[in-house]
Amino acid sequence: MTKKLVKITRETGIPLVGAIMFGVIDRGTNLLQIRATTICPLNCIYCSVDAGLKSKTRRTDYQVDIEYLIQWVKEVIKQKDCTEIEANIDSVGEPLAHPDVTKLVAELKKINEIKRISIQTNGVLLTKRLVDELEKYGLDQINLSFNTFDNEQGKFLSGCQDYNLDKIIEMAHYIAKSKITLLIAPVWIGKLNQEEMPKMIKFAKEIGAKLGIQKYEKYKLGRGPKEVKQESWWKFFNALKKWENEFDAKLKLSANDFAIRKTKSLPLVIDKNDKINATIVCDGWMNGQMIASARNRCITVEKCDKNIGDKVNVKILENKNNIYLGEMI
Repeated sequence: MTKKLVKITRETGIPLVGAIMFGVIDRGTNLLQIRATTICPLNCIYCSVDAGLKSKTRRTDYQVDIEYLIQWVKEVIKQKDCTEIEANIDSVGEPLAHPDVTKLVAELKKINEIKRISIQTNGVLLTKRLVDELEKYGLDQINLSFNTFDNEQGKFLSGCQDYNLDKIIEMAHYIAKSKITLLIAPVWIGKLNQEEMPKMIKFAKEIGAKLGIQKYEKYKLGRGPKEVKQESWWKFFNALKKWENEFDAKLKLSANDFAIRKTKSLPLVIDKNDKINATIVCDGWMNGQMIASARNRCITVEKCDKNIGDKVNVKILENKNNIYLGEMI
C-alpha cells in the first residue's frame, strides 16, 4: 500500500496531543513519549501496529516539525507541573527516520524540567556519525531492539532482505563505548527466537549494556507469525527467572528500574461519551479514519468519509491518557 505523508507544522494547526501516532503522550508519569514520525524502513513480521512499507492497514505516515513539537512539549510539561521529566523519543515507526532527530534531542536538552532523554530504535538507521551527534547533543540512553544473532533469521523477522545485522551489532559495540547508556531490548517471539535470548544476555554483559527482554504480544491490527502462539505472562516470567539464575543477571524489570513514577496527569479536556463539534484536519492513520480537532486536541474519527475542513459532530468513545477516539453522529 502506498502511504500518504502528512507533514505537521504550526501552520497546519493540528494539535499535538490526542493522537496515538504523533505528538506528546502523557500516561500520568514522569516519562513523556515524544513522537515525531511514524515512518519505518522495516516490515517486522511481529509488528504490533502493522507499520512499514508493506503495511496492509496503515494508509498515512506523519512527520512533525521539531520546533512545533517542542512548543507542545513545553506546554504539556507546564500543565503537568513536574520538574523531573524523562523525554522518551519513541514511535509507532522508527524515531531515527525523522530527518531532524538530532535537533529534537538538542532542543529537548534545553528544557530545564527534562533531566533525561532516551530514544527507541531498531538500529537500521544508526551510524557512527549519528551516534556521535546524539552524544554531543545530550542523549542519555538508546534502547536498541534486535532479536537474533543469526543473519537469515534477522532478515526473516524484520521482513527485509537487506537487513544488516552485522552493522547493528557493530553499532551496539560503538554505543556501549560512548557516553550514551545502551539498553538492548529484544522481543522474545516464542519458539522463533527463544534460543537467542541467552545469547542476548551474554552479549549485553560482555559489552556492558543493560538488557530488557520484551514479550511478543499479538494485536488485532498488528502483524503476527502464524507459526507462533502468544506465550503466557506466567511462562515469560518463569523463563526470565530461569535465565536470571543461570546468568546472574537482573531481567525482571519494573517501572522502578527505569525511575518511572506517577505524577500529575495532563488534564482531560473531553469526557467519554461527550458529543462535540469538531473540524477535520488531516487524513487518518487507517482506512476509514480521519483526524479531527476540537478543544485543542486531536480526535481519531472512525468510519469517517468527510474532507479536510469539514465540520463534524463526534461522540467520544475513548479518552484514556488524552488519546481521543470518536465516531460521527
